[in-house]
Parts: sequence; C-alpha cells; structure tokens
Amino acid sequence: MEHSAEAAISPRTWRRVGAAMFTVGFGANLFAPMLEVYREQDGLSESFVTGMLGIYAAGLVPALLVFGPVSDHRGRRAVMRPALAVVFAASLILAAASQTSDWLLYLGRWIMGFGVGMAMSSGSAWVKQLSTDRPGAGPRRATVVLSAGFGAGPLAAGLLAQFLPAPQVTPFVVHLVLVLAGAALVWRVPETQPVARGARPRQPLVPPVALTGRFFWVIAAWAPWVFGTATVAFASIPLFTLSSVRFPIAYLGLVASVVMFTGVFVQPLAARLGEGGWLPLSVTGLGAASAGLVLGAFTVAWHLSWLAIPTGVLLGVSYGFMMVAGLREVELMARPHELGALIGVFYTLTYVGFAVPFVLSFLAPAVARVAGVGETTGFVWCLLAGSAGSAVPVARAAARAPGAPGTVG
Repeated sequence: MEHSAEAAISPRTWRRVGAAMFTVGFGANLFAPMLEVYREQDGLSESFVTGMLGIYAAGLVPALLVFGPVSDHRGRRAVMRPALAVVFAASLILAAASQTSDWLLYLGRWIMGFGVGMAMSSGSAWVKQLSTDRPGAGPRRATVVLSAGFGAGPLAAGLLAQFLPAPQVTPFVVHLVLVLAGAALVWRVPETQPVARGARPRQPLVPPVALTGRFFWVIAAWAPWVFGTATVAFASIPLFTLSSVRFPIAYLGLVASVVMFTGVFVQPLAARLGEGGWLPLSVTGLGAASAGLVLGAFTVAWHLSWLAIPTGVLLGVSYGFMMVAGLREVELMARPHELGALIGVFYTLTYVGFAVPFVLSFLAPAVARVAGVGETTGFVWCLLAGSAGSAVPVARAAARAPGAPGTVG
C-alpha cells in the first residue's frame, strides 16, 4: 500500500495541494476591499470593520496550534479535507450576513480563520513532503501558492464588489466555487505522513524548540511584523486617500493585491539570497518594513492615493522576505515529527499582526487627543513609531543570526 502511494506521487502532485491552498488564501484575504463595502453600504464604524481582521486571527491561532500536531500524527489529508469544508461554510455565512445580521460577519470571519489555520499548518507540511523533485523548495512553494491566493482574492473581490450587483454576496459566491474545485483536486492526493496508531501522544502544542532564546530572537521577535505591516498597508494607510479615488472598493483591492503579489514575486529572490549566505533575510525584510512605514506616513500626511502603491510594494517586499526567512528557519529547527507544529507556531506569530489595524483604530485617535493634534497626524506618528521600533528586532536578529551560509535569520 505504501509503495503504491509513493508511486502515485509525481513531481507535479504538490500542485494539487497548492491549488487547494490558493483557494484558502483567496478566501482569507478577499475581505480587504469588502471593509469599504461595509463602511459605505452598511454604515459600519472603522473599529467594527477592522475588528473583523482581528477576529479572523483569533480563529486562526488556535487552529494552527492544534491542527499542526494533529496533521503530524493523523496525516495531512485528515486535516486538509475538513479544512476546506470549514472554509466553505465560512463563505456561506459571510454571504448570508448581508441579509441577516452584521454580527454574523464576525462569526464568519472567525470560522474562516479557523479553517485557514487548519489548511495552512497541514498544507504547508504536505507541500514540503510532496516536493520530492526539489525537497528544499517545499517551504517556498507552500508560501508562494498561499500568498498568490492572498493577492488574487482582494483584487477579484474589489472588482466584483465595485462593478457587479450584490457586492456583499458576489465575491463569496465566487469563492465557494473555487473551494469546490480545490477540494476536487486535493481529495485523492496521496498521504505523505505515516498515520500513527492509537491515541496521539500527549505533547505540548508548542514544541520545546519554540521556547528557546534562539527561536525568540531569530523568529519570534519579528514574526508579527510579517502581517502587521502588510495589513496596515492595505487596511489602514489607503483609507486616508479615498476622497480622491473614483472607485474606492476596486482601489483597496488593488492595493491589497499589490502588497501580497509583491510578497510572492520577491520570494524566489529571497530564497537565493538566503542560500548564498547574504544578510539574514529577516534583517532585509525588517529594513523594508521600516522604509515602507515611513513612506506610508508621507502617503497619509499628503493624502496621495498613488503613493499607497509604492508603499504597498515596500511592505510587500518586507512580507515576502520575512515569510521565507521564517519558514526556512522553521525547517532547519524542526525535527520531522514537530514540523507541522512548529509551522503552526510561526504562522500564529505572524497572524498576530492582523490585529494591528484594529489597534491603530483606537491608538491613533488616542495619540491625537493626548498630543492635541488631528487624527491624521496621530496616525502618522504611530507609523513613524512603528518604523523606529523595527530597528530593535533588526539589530538583535542581525546579532543573533547563524553565520553559516545557507541559514537565514
């Protein structure tokens, strides 16, 4: 049985799992331009809509921590199949929310986060194990297909919601069709993780290596910046420029897609630089984050809609470099039976950053009130503080990163 399963794995089999991960990423991030739909048509407040980004992470984090170890013990397919069903249910709820209660948006986003967490922890490990043609390319392949979904989702949703009827429903209907297609592709992909017999051993959700000082400074100290700066780039900064934009929903989708697609396109470069023993990738990524936040401050202060695009590019470079850095370092640190669990820990830390726009929706006005300045100025000061704060993990990561070629920080 095992021999026949191995024989069924070809150099292209990983693409079927990659397609399923793409559909998951598509649904996770199509919500970015929908925030403006809910502001415009439903009259929801800024804190209410940005809170949906945070509640998404609240669903994703426990799923990452729990289902990474489950996929290590029970197999990748045993987690990915139900994950797609959960993501499908989430889009159904989000589509129905416009006809029922706005609070269902929170429920749908939480369920979406839970399903995405299930798929990410198991799917990333599955793609790595299916990459028999190029074993070292597994982590990059996983993050590229997921990030491609993250980029395509908001671009498609922005166009659909801006120019087609029923903007609160149509993008989710498209996603439902994609999930069904992804499920059909992945359903019979061979299992790569031997299924353990009996009850799963009682192991901590967080592998011991994740509690070491090396893990903290090489990964954990900067991991929240991965999505923290990316979400600020498309969920916070462009809002200050919408008064000069003709098609605001499509514009927000474009900005979000620029951020995420940039992250996809720079990842091969990041991988080559990491293999060459260049500067630790986390240092490069954090440097781009710092520069991007400064440019974002100018975008907000001058209300220049076009400047949000280069800002998104810089923060997308940051996202791509840091994602590759983290996954490569996780692969170096994890033992085989801990790989799914440690991937889950890393993704959990990155998704903490999804709460940043929600925090900023309260923090920036508070800073403005205390300082006696306008809210725009308060937001600019927050961005500049975030840029300056990037210097601390940059310096520590550079100092603590392994020096051997091929390792990343």
